Amino acid sequence: MADGQENQSPRQPRNLQGLLNFCTEITAREDSTQPTNFQQLDPERRRFLEEALNSLTVNVAKKMAESVKTLCSEAVTMSGEDVTEQEEAMAVIEEYVDDMDHAIDLYKMGGFPVLMRCLDSPHPSLRAGAAGLIGDVCQNNLQCQQNMLALNVIPQLLQMIDVDEDVTSRVKAMYALSCLIRDFPEGEKEFVKTQGFSYLMRAMQSGVEKLVIKSAFLLSRLIQENDSFKGELLSMGYVEQLFTLLSSEKTGCISREHCTAALLSLASSYPPALTECMRPELRLKHHLTARLKEIKTKQESVEEKGYIMELLKLMEESEVEEENTFR
Repeated sequence: MADGQENQSPRQPRNLQGLLNFCTEITAREDSTQPTNFQQLDPERRRFLEEALNSLTVNVAKKMAESVKTLCSEAVTMSGEDVTEQEEAMAVIEEYVDDMDHAIDLYKMGGFPVLMRCLDSPHPSLRAGAAGLIGDVCQNNLQCQQNMLALNVIPQLLQMIDVDEDVTSRVKAMYALSCLIRDFPEGEKEFVKTQGFSYLMRAMQSGVEKLVIKSAFLLSRLIQENDSFKGELLSMGYVEQLFTLLSSEKTGCISREHCTAALLSLASSYPPALTECMRPELRLKHHLTARLKEIKTKQESVEEKGYIMELLKLMEESEVEEENTFR
């Protein structure tokens, strides 16, 4: 019976999985030491193979254009409408725009104003989806950052971060803002001009951990990228705000890590900020030392531990320097 099975021709494939099995079986049966018994494909099998291979080739531009058209529907702006098709359209676009070229294609086909229109949708899923896509297309993509900024999207994103009733939409808007302005001086300038740091502080005070994490991360990056922000941040009370978060029992571990990193970035690069950290009434050194003991053996807190140690070292060096000054 085994010999009979070996002499049987491979089962004709009926789908893509069948095609893969077909090819595998043919390869397994091939014996290069013996003459091959090659047979030309019959028309039906050839047609199946051609259709299967053609199905692997996707016209990305066409799919995205169709999705953009779907997002132009009136349902986007009307409450109570079924927006399942629009949600699926966003999922299609999301599948491709991580590729920089496809992100630029989305801009060229008029997709950016369509996404901005979705930011005003009464449907939370579309607001969050549009903000997420804006972040995706802008991340590390200067051309998309420039073209999105030209649409004056920053005030809209800041407003979402501040007052949107949907938490996911607020978090996605922060992601979009961060991707839009990071490593992009024009975007940073517009952010500051639009009182962005005030919105950022309120986001850090929101109690929404994902929002706190993303806002602290963005703050840390902006501090590292531009010295001109530091005086304004100090005058706005950011040292005190970061300390308040670090001293709160409600602050999660990841939030603590990013807040400590932001405080370290500010204190290590701007002496007046370090002086602010040394204020006796803050008792920052006491708090950091206690926190260091608490996380000493926690593997998941390695990054935070490193930031605390660097910050404590800075403060100790400042104390020694001050003592030597008054000797």
